[in-house]
Amino acid sequence: MKTFGKSFFILMAIFLITVPLSAQTQDNNDIMKCLRNYSLYREYYKQKNYNEALPFWRLVYVGNCAGLMKKEPRYAKIPRIVCQNGVTIYKHLIVDALKSQDTKTAYAYIDTLMAIYDTRIKVYPEDEGKVRGFKGIDLFKFKRNDPEALKQAYTCLTKAVDIDKERAQTATLAAFMDITISLFKDNIITSEEVVDNYARTMEIINKKLDEKPDNKQVQDLKDVIANNFANSGAATCESLIALFTPQFDESKGNPEELKKYIFWLKETGCVDADLYLNSLIALQKIEAKSSAAFTISQLYKKRGQYEQSIKYLKDAVQLEKDNKAKSRYYTEIGDITFRIFKDLPTAKSYAEKAIAADPSSGLPHILLGNIYGNAKDFGDDELAHQAVFWAAVDQYKIARKKDPSLADIADERIATYSKHFPSNETVFFYGFKVGDSYELGGWINEKTTVRIR
Repeated sequence: MKTFGKSFFILMAIFLITVPLSAQTQDNNDIMKCLRNYSLYREYYKQKNYNEALPFWRLVYVGNCAGLMKKEPRYAKIPRIVCQNGVTIYKHLIVDALKSQDTKTAYAYIDTLMAIYDTRIKVYPEDEGKVRGFKGIDLFKFKRNDPEALKQAYTCLTKAVDIDKERAQTATLAAFMDITISLFKDNIITSEEVVDNYARTMEIINKKLDEKPDNKQVQDLKDVIANNFANSGAATCESLIALFTPQFDESKGNPEELKKYIFWLKETGCVDADLYLNSLIALQKIEAKSSAAFTISQLYKKRGQYEQSIKYLKDAVQLEKDNKAKSRYYTEIGDITFRIFKDLPTAKSYAEKAIAADPSSGLPHILLGNIYGNAKDFGDDELAHQAVFWAAVDQYKIARKKDPSLADIADERIATYSKHFPSNETVFFYGFKVGDSYELGGWINEKTTVRIR
């Protein structure tokens, strides 16, 4: 208390100079008492001697000081300071009580803390959003295990976000989403409410980042909230689609937003959703990549939309610089052309392009074997019809040699198609013997060796 006297006399001097003698009414006397007690508690407060500060702080808080000072412009900010200091003092008392495991006393202090916040809102209505955020944060912090208190905290934080919107403090937004997820896990609110709250929070955060893109604190908060939401269990396919679909049209030109949709939908297993495919397509128009084109092609293939699948496979080929990957794409085009459209000559041309792109790959040879083995009624006679199986087996053997990992597939098909080789009689009838060279013309255009079953 060694320095409070000096501050007190300075305050008194200011007061006596600025207030006309004719205004020395009872209100002025009361204000002087308020200023005296304010000066007394502030000195202890500055020294963090909160226990000594508390009695004098109470004299300021419980009297009519707030009302009196708010009327006088020169003192109008003091009631706010008194409330702010009271919050600090009572938080200190709450922590001490909780450390002593005196829950009853701690809860009584919490009630007083909430009352201080309410007083500030009453005296300074313009502070309501911010202060309701403080209320929610402290209830969540000090009464985390009290379901009713958590509901009150949620109400406070929701109101705070509603009032302040993009002015909401980062601590308020963080607590709002923390308690949202906590209540969801306790089955108190639904996944749809979590999604709505997340959407509202992210909209506010994005506006903050639009104003200050280099605000690391806000960007970090965005990342944390996004991660917590993704892992909350509320991020189901249904909830994510409900969240992102209304935003999609506005996000078509925003690669970061599209990447966010793609990431979460994929992580949640929502790859069959139209929104996932549409997001990939929209991003591909902005940032064309061969890998993305291939993914889109596979989604169309899964849906049975084979022409679209081939279209994106061709895009993937054009965008791809790695020949091994390009070979896989050509093989995929050839496979669809063979199996779905039954266009064997065109399918063969894609298999050959795949071989040219990556001569070490065995997969195009598996495809060629399949194509040849299904070339029914090829040629003009019975031997030609069966000679396609020689060509097919040749390709499976090449595939096995180039890529031993394909041995099981190759051996199985070699065994299958070898059963369809011509008989010795048929070979002899057409003037050939085992081991002779045989040429298949037409679109197959392969030289092979005569064999019998």
